[in-house]
Amino acid sequence: MRYPTRFQQKTVWSAVTGVAILTLGALICGAIWLIGEVFGFLQVVLIPLVVAAIVAYVLDPVVRLLETRGLSRLWSVVVVFIALLTGATLLTAAVLPGIQKGRAMIHNAIASSSAVPPAIAADAETVEVPAPDDTAHLIPALARSLHDLRERHKGNPIGWALTEVTDDGEPIAHPNGARPDPESLDYFSRTRAGRMIHENMDEILRTGREWLTAGSTKILGFAALTLGMIMVPVYLFFFLKDSAAIRLHWHDYVPLRASRFKTELVSTLQEINGYLVSFFRGQVLVAAIDGLLVGIALELYNLPYGFLIGIFMAILGVIPYIGNILCLIPACIIGYLHAQEAAPFGLAPWPYVGGLIVIFFLVQQINSLVTAPKIVGDSVGLHPLTVIFSMLFWSIMLGGFVGALLAVPLSAAVKVLFRRYIWERQLREGPEPA
Repeated sequence: MRYPTRFQQKTVWSAVTGVAILTLGALICGAIWLIGEVFGFLQVVLIPLVVAAIVAYVLDPVVRLLETRGLSRLWSVVVVFIALLTGATLLTAAVLPGIQKGRAMIHNAIASSSAVPPAIAADAETVEVPAPDDTAHLIPALARSLHDLRERHKGNPIGWALTEVTDDGEPIAHPNGARPDPESLDYFSRTRAGRMIHENMDEILRTGREWLTAGSTKILGFAALTLGMIMVPVYLFFFLKDSAAIRLHWHDYVPLRASRFKTELVSTLQEINGYLVSFFRGQVLVAAIDGLLVGIALELYNLPYGFLIGIFMAILGVIPYIGNILCLIPACIIGYLHAQEAAPFGLAPWPYVGGLIVIFFLVQQINSLVTAPKIVGDSVGLHPLTVIFSMLFWSIMLGGFVGALLAVPLSAAVKVLFRRYIWERQLREGPEPA
């Protein structure tokens, strides 16, 4: 018998193939991790560029339509910019009164929830408020205030934290609800909260320093992101102005000599670009439909600024699922505060908020089952479950918001690569002989 046998040859070859696949997979995962780290570090710079590029994809047909009407490319872009500026101004003018009214509603809700009961108010009238210069009675007055606060909040975490305890942690009971010694200077230090603060002071100070450092870093990052977003109109202007030249001559800038490989690469990138165009333009139409449905439903549901929320839904809906959540949160807050004041349809706040969630859920189901598959799904060819998974995967790998924006286009690009170089090749070559 000849060695190695055919079975041994196939076994060794399968093992080598498996090791090669594992090595290739590890290299791909490492490359994705490295790209994610780079994207996370450069997110402040990349987010404005990505936003401007997406808006340019959406508005380029409008610019070309104006060109067909006799305007030059430059004047077409100027007209589009004037329309965008007018829309942004009107939207801001509509939002500002809502913000002011929302602040008033929040203030009223806090004031009503923190109102002192009549019995406590009557008792509080008997407490003398010390004069600003009467410092000798400040500590006793504070002790009495803490005691009263504990009595008002018996049975909840505030009362538990303000209960006096011994060194062994046993509660100290005051007979008949008597106040602590008014001359006591260490009442708070005997409470659970005071003892916990005293015992963990070093940890509290260390955590405070960490929060302060992290907070300053986030503030600087937010300031840089804000500055970058101010640059979005500049990026958008040049993207729209030069998009025709880029579309016609971009392949000339690919750093490869004329060859079969360059031709194949250009063809692949053009196909991926077609998916990008189909997705973003289709998603804009889907988001507009969702925003219209949400706006009409919220107006019928008597939610203040319901149609305005629908407009934001149409804008943010370009990001699948995440845009809906970003609009749902303020809608629930507004609905809760509105139901406390007006009780629309006789509903309490939480049932009313539940109705808002049902409205957004039903619109999302219409999106997933009707509009998105017909408008976006047919052109991009991704299952809704694939879209959800890609949103989570690319958001983690590429550092949050950039990954959410590019999730579906990147997944479509991966699909193009698999279809061109794996699935279609297998169909052409047929199954391997046994």
